[in-house]
Amino acid sequence: MGMQVYQEGTYKVYRAGHNYIVHNAQYDFKEKHSHVHNFQIAKKLIHCVNHRIIPRSFNFYLLTSLIRLSDDEVYISKIQDLIDVRKHKGKKQSYCNRSA
Repeated sequence: MGMQVYQEGTYKVYRAGHNYIVHNAQYDFKEKHSHVHNFQIAKKLIHCVNHRIIPRSFNFYLLTSLIRLSDDEVYISKIQDLIDVRKHKGKKQSYCNRSA
């Protein structure tokens, strides 16, 4: 683990090389941590978990990071539901104009 660069409540952010690690200090490091590439994203993850926000613009990796950091089962369930909906949505078939 690297040097701690930020703390908000029980959440700590560590610098690890060119990346950052967000850790929920109430739990063992192996249980509740996530890796991100950007310090601002690390702070945004902490903000979202603290205020139980589910950002619709987050990709699968960041949504999974919210699950890994949170300990609120209802919040985790809502995020998992969003991930499941996005996975099942799939891609639409491409349009093909068939002139018979």
